Amino acid sequence: MKLFIKKFTPIFLLSLSTIALAQTSPELKWKVGGTIQAMGSYAQTNGDTAQIGIGLRRVRLKTSFRYGNVSAFIQYSAKNNSVVDARMTYKLSNVVNIRVGKFVGASIRAGSLTPHPKIDIVERPMSAQMWASKTVGSDYRDYGVSTFGKVGFFNYNLTLHNGKGTTNIIASHKKTATFINSSMAISGMIFFKPKSVKGLEAGGYYGIGNANINEYSSYNAYVYWQPNPIRIKVEVIGLTNIVENKDIPSLGYYVFGAYKISDTWELLARYENYDPNTDVRNNSTNLVTLGARYALIPAKIIASKITFAYVLHGQEGTKVDNNVFYVMFQTAL
Repeated sequence: MKLFIKKFTPIFLLSLSTIALAQTSPELKWKVGGTIQAMGSYAQTNGDTAQIGIGLRRVRLKTSFRYGNVSAFIQYSAKNNSVVDARMTYKLSNVVNIRVGKFVGASIRAGSLTPHPKIDIVERPMSAQMWASKTVGSDYRDYGVSTFGKVGFFNYNLTLHNGKGTTNIIASHKKTATFINSSMAISGMIFFKPKSVKGLEAGGYYGIGNANINEYSSYNAYVYWQPNPIRIKVEVIGLTNIVENKDIPSLGYYVFGAYKISDTWELLARYENYDPNTDVRNNSTNLVTLGARYALIPAKIIASKITFAYVLHGQEGTKVDNNVFYVMFQTAL
């Protein structure tokens, strides 16, 4: 038997390599890109003080490759010296894809499911920013594994994750665990894009946090309708943080509208409301943002633009003037 294996193993391996070479190898696709967002602002804070300055909002470097059904994506923040994304994906079919690493899983729509070069105005809605700060973290990413895909015009995403994007859990047989973790966070979403209505997307999300790291429950519902030259977006985001066995419910929503008046100019407006604790009266914040976008290069490949925005900040129970004027320059490839 050993003689048989020894004699025929080289022949078997040679046959496999011959078959592999005879098949058409998939094409390796590799891309490199990045984003620079520089901004100037004037902010009136606390009614009697002001802040004026220029700074960098984001400096990102990214690379991706695809070989057959396997792909990977890495995004690095030069501004924060940190890895933003590091994910690997295996495509079994259009219905089932498996993704592992640190990435944006099932989430709210206004978060990083809207990539940063495509943020509508200068900043994401306040309700989306507050959701991130109270769940997975400000970059909307977490370590986990997800399965996602498409069935007809329905899309789904189911993500199992650690519960906080700053918590990178790695087991080791050489030492005991640094903290006890017997739970996982789970998030799921479903959305659809019917072919019968151009530019329409609607969906919802529900997530439960990790009881050992960050305990919460959250949901959203949204409708995006973007029939050129009009864009309309509406989203409701609810979140209940559980702190020392006490529920703290928050709720926010926004309504966004835009009208493209030419290949280079688009008018923008957004109204939003955020209540950090719905059990407390007169503590919600209202924001009205008026702005415009000028495309430096009116093309899809390079997202170079200048965005102007003025934010009127109102808070129930106070008359404090916290308005802000922004100008942001962006080049993304």
